[in-house]
Amino acid sequence: MITQRQNDILNKIIDLFLETHEPVGSKALQDSIQSSSATIRNDMAKLEKLGLLEKAHTSSGRLPSSLGFKYFVENSLDVSSINQADVYRVVKIFDFEAFRLEDILERAAQIIAELTGYVGVVIDVEPARQRLTGFDIVRLSAHDALAVMMLDDSRTVTVQFAVPKNFLQKDLETLVELVNDRFKGQKVLEIHYKLRTEIPQIIQKYFTTTDNVLDLFDFIFANLFEETIMVSNKLATLEFSGSQAYQFVDRKQALAHCIRQHLVDNELVSITVADSQEPSLAQASLMTHQFLIPYRGYGLLSVIGPIEQDYRRTVSLLNVVSRVLSLKLNDYYRYLNSNHYEVN
Repeated sequence: MITQRQNDILNKIIDLFLETHEPVGSKALQDSIQSSSATIRNDMAKLEKLGLLEKAHTSSGRLPSSLGFKYFVENSLDVSSINQADVYRVVKIFDFEAFRLEDILERAAQIIAELTGYVGVVIDVEPARQRLTGFDIVRLSAHDALAVMMLDDSRTVTVQFAVPKNFLQKDLETLVELVNDRFKGQKVLEIHYKLRTEIPQIIQKYFTTTDNVLDLFDFIFANLFEETIMVSNKLATLEFSGSQAYQFVDRKQALAHCIRQHLVDNELVSITVADSQEPSLAQASLMTHQFLIPYRGYGLLSVIGPIEQDYRRTVSLLNVVSRVLSLKLNDYYRYLNSNHYEVN
């Protein structure tokens, strides 16, 4: 545990370093730390001994270490702070007409990346928590059809597929009947379990010929078990973490799993500094903010960036984007769920 003065010294060194990107000496601290230069140097030496500061090779100044940034985030950062200058800018950027939920989530990832200069990530509600509330099949031609699935009464997933050669029209109708009977109202996780246990046992009751039926089920429902994740500016990883991080960020399902692993229960904001369970991100920071998706649950906004960054600025941007995004989604779903009548 460090003293209040040592904490103030650490915070000031971090602020000055982020401003100048140069080592900070005791003289630069005297105006803001009401102590002698000798006392400040002694405290800096103690902070260095604790691993919170590092001595620069080219001068007598100190640099904040990875552990120093981590200590700052855990003990001094106000995760609820908002820079009012960001509010108008974010609201203006979000002023566009969206035709799909994915359009809004993708734009949010781009906004985070543009305003921070780092990697922006947005993740939809966790698939396992979503419910199948509607299912139908639309015949497109003699040989292909479109499965239409409604999740949480507000998100539509479509899958185009080739109709099996041995299928008749009544077989497609039977498939719709089976899905609505067994899956409607069920969580995606429960559907996944039933596809492996219940469905193989009962398809004989529904279909005269069962060839390809299980494969068709797997194909139609495969996308439901995958995360909907948007990533923007993945090239930024090459500047602060290298090619392995770039390759990992490109594996979207693995990235979504990694981000969820770092969430802290009952906390709106989670921040990891040089402490990721994913080796390629071990020398990076991961900041995640939950946001409300009306009618459905919570999504995630994340920033993957360098250890040496302005965390106050980043957390403010995440706070602003999360609030404006929730308002945008609220308007989007309100429009979808409203009744529209022409008035003559």
